[in-house]
Amino acid sequence: MKKFVVLICMLLLGASSVKAADVNLSLCEYSDEYIAWLNLSSEEKANTIMPSMCKQESESGLVGSSNSYSMEKFTLQDSYILGVRNQGASDDCWAFSTLAAIESNLLKNNIKTDYLSVAHLELMTQKSLYTPSYTTFNRNFNSGGKLEYTGAYVLNYWGPIKESELPFATITNLINQTTTVNQIDIINKKASVDVDDIFYLNNSTGACSDTSIETIKQYLVNHGALAASIYFDMNNTNYLKGAYYYYNGSNIPNHAVTIVGWDDTVELTSFATNATRKGAWIVKNSYGTSVGDNGYFYVSYDDINICTNIVGFYNADLDVSDEVYYYDDLGTNVTLTSKSDTSYIANTFTKKNSSAEKIDKITFATGKEGINYTVYYASNASLKNYEEIARGTTSHAGFMSVVPSKDIYVTDKYSVIVKFETNGEKEIVIPVAMKGASTSSPYRNFEVTSGVSFMSTDGKSWLDVGDKLKVQASIRVYTSIEKSETTPEVDDTSKVNNDATVNLTNPNNDIEGVVLGDTVTPTDTGVDVENPQTGMISGVSIILALLLIGTIIYFKKKNKIFKI
Repeated sequence: MKKFVVLICMLLLGASSVKAADVNLSLCEYSDEYIAWLNLSSEEKANTIMPSMCKQESESGLVGSSNSYSMEKFTLQDSYILGVRNQGASDDCWAFSTLAAIESNLLKNNIKTDYLSVAHLELMTQKSLYTPSYTTFNRNFNSGGKLEYTGAYVLNYWGPIKESELPFATITNLINQTTTVNQIDIINKKASVDVDDIFYLNNSTGACSDTSIETIKQYLVNHGALAASIYFDMNNTNYLKGAYYYYNGSNIPNHAVTIVGWDDTVELTSFATNATRKGAWIVKNSYGTSVGDNGYFYVSYDDINICTNIVGFYNADLDVSDEVYYYDDLGTNVTLTSKSDTSYIANTFTKKNSSAEKIDKITFATGKEGINYTVYYASNASLKNYEEIARGTTSHAGFMSVVPSKDIYVTDKYSVIVKFETNGEKEIVIPVAMKGASTSSPYRNFEVTSGVSFMSTDGKSWLDVGDKLKVQASIRVYTSIEKSETTPEVDDTSKVNNDATVNLTNPNNDIEGVVLGDTVTPTDTGVDVENPQTGMISGVSIILALLLIGTIIYFKKKNKIFKI
């Protein structure tokens, strides 16, 4: 068994200088990971990136899901899970668990599938493939990974591809330095699976709450397996008893597994150290069938880490679009919080092909469930006179896809706008993308583009968030190329009544109350709050508004690198 190295990877970004006398800051409740990091030695801190300081909790429900999850026992093993695999000497547990979740959802959707390629996911998300025309994560080959890497991988159509197209033996051979791979061949592989929705569940207490247990069960019944994280050491029998596992110590997650079912009848005494309540998750591991019960084991509901970071991929099929438009190359890594009960985000895009392109779907990031959304389209990259094409309520934190209510053929330049509205709550959390400031940040290679991502609280006056906040809105547009070279006319009879002049504003006017999460050191960004590009600004209200440039929350607690 290899020696385990636990790493926590956080996007350490944030503030320029703001005068303390002008700003009233309150300390947050420290996260368990941050407390654990504080207790490390100086040498250990030097090798472990500081995690998110503030405790965040999101217990996401799946609005509109059905089917009973009240049975005592349930498993996907018989029909909706492929066989146990073996990661061997690799650090690719995170890739095995997330791809197993996608495979499971395909099977739940009655789509036959073989294994998806772990090798391709590993190679596409490490920096040796980084070129000026291609942006990927700032991570070394075979250095562990985050479950969220797979989110960007599938949303960007980098993959997934079939195991037969790039077998896992490729990774073993590269580790052993017995072969090489062709970079261009890896990059040019075509995605074979389309994923509409990505589900995130994060429970800051670690051990699963009753709400989390119900949500996970509901997801398993409706959508298939989930990727999850634990602290794992097969050599330590203090918390491993046969195929029964329960950890309640201070170590943070270092391993990713796949939840495939549950058993509420598992007794407290089944675990080496007694848990406080009955019941366990049925978990698929990635160390072959000789570990646990033919590669599976039971993880107690009380395990301190099992609910800290759970990711699911659903509404997967084989209908891959021809084109995808986006600016958040590496997915979301921070959240923008609006204190308004209504907020808009928008991206403008330039059409890639001379042939007609019809919108298949629009995918956007969501901060939580239960937020009403409306999606609009505008031709000529306009941020006014836009027309409604979809509406609904967010069902989870993560990513959601919607299909336009009518045929939309994109123009040479166009905009997609998403309006979020709460039911009385004066806060909307919007996941966005930002470049990593530290040299070790996985988002270091990402560059923000100005003039393409915008935010508004009224749909009339817009803030260029790429320029002012150095973030990118997470909105993707997927299109199919039509054979006809003539673009059909777009029916625009239901445009929003918005004849106001579109203003690009500075933060002190129309975006009051928008902030970016945790306060961090002022040296981590090149933004100069006291000398903004918009010119001289004065007044306390301006300082409060500009505070949004100074603070960051790493996207909930999805900041762990899993290696073992």
